[in-house]
Amino acid sequence: MTNTNKLKGRIVEKGYTLARFSDILGLSRPAFRKKINNAADFRSSEIERICALLDISRIDIADYFFAAYVPKKETYTKGGSNERI
Repeated sequence: MTNTNKLKGRIVEKGYTLARFSDILGLSRPAFRKKINNAADFRSSEIERICALLDISRIDIADYFFAAYVPKKETYTKGGSNERI
């Protein structure tokens, strides 16, 4: 899962607009919008190019592109009560 805020912040920090950055990557704006908002995944070649353009080190790649997702803990009830089982 892409860390959208972190990536968008880095793009702006490096002086790009999102539209210009998508053009530089060779992605249509709708495709880039989907990827940066986690509706689609970036390809590994795109991640490499983004890192090169934004000076993102290999050590920091995970912070931008592989953010951990922890699902909410599910609560099951017994017999309609609020008792967890």
